[in-house]
Amino acid sequence: MSVYTRQPAAICPPPMTATQERKLQERQARRRRIQEAARQVFAERGYAGASIEHIARAAQLSVGAIYLYFRSKEDLYVSLLEDTLAYFDGEMSRLRSRSDVADRLPEMWALLTTWSDRDAEGPRIVRLLAQPGVKEQLSPEVSTAISAGLARVRDHLGACVADGIHAGIYRAVNAGEIADVAWALLLGTFAANETRTNLDATNPGPMATSAGSAFAVLGAALGAPARPVASA
Repeated sequence: MSVYTRQPAAICPPPMTATQERKLQERQARRRRIQEAARQVFAERGYAGASIEHIARAAQLSVGAIYLYFRSKEDLYVSLLEDTLAYFDGEMSRLRSRSDVADRLPEMWALLTTWSDRDAEGPRIVRLLAQPGVKEQLSPEVSTAISAGLARVRDHLGACVADGIHAGIYRAVNAGEIADVAWALLLGTFAANETRTNLDATNPGPMATSAGSAFAVLGAALGAPARPVASA
């Protein structure tokens, strides 16, 4: 008998019928409709003040219809992060392809630090992911999409650091670890600014100022020359 075994042929799923494709499109459109209504409700009421009932009314659907698409309020809230992560993935890919090596990391940082200006809920959603027990509240679809999106952002950051190391701009470091530090520094900057604003203890100033100071710390760890970081 041959030591080689024959691999089974790949099984391709049958193509969708026109009816199946139409139903899929309708389902995707309704899911987006729910998310758009939820984004508005969360922006107006905040996470704690929003309910599935509020979102159902805004979407002009029944509460039961919402639960056909999302497991919980947490599941729906976290799903709003999907579009942002997809946007980051596309923009970071373009930055890596068109920017000089020395500009890539600063430009990515500028892209990320304007996040809270465009979508205040975005950084809050990420912080919710750190809460114990949140995994059980998320559907596999949302959990998988968010995990993959966050991993792509980390990979882009790490690749920029690695490119800088190879170009002699940064000292030899673990690029993946620096990407993790950069992400943590970003979220910490958001949280610090929001805390100061909420407590009204001090004027936090523009986000660009705090972000620039944070990036200077990161640059020092990389051994990079100090440089201003323009806002995206």
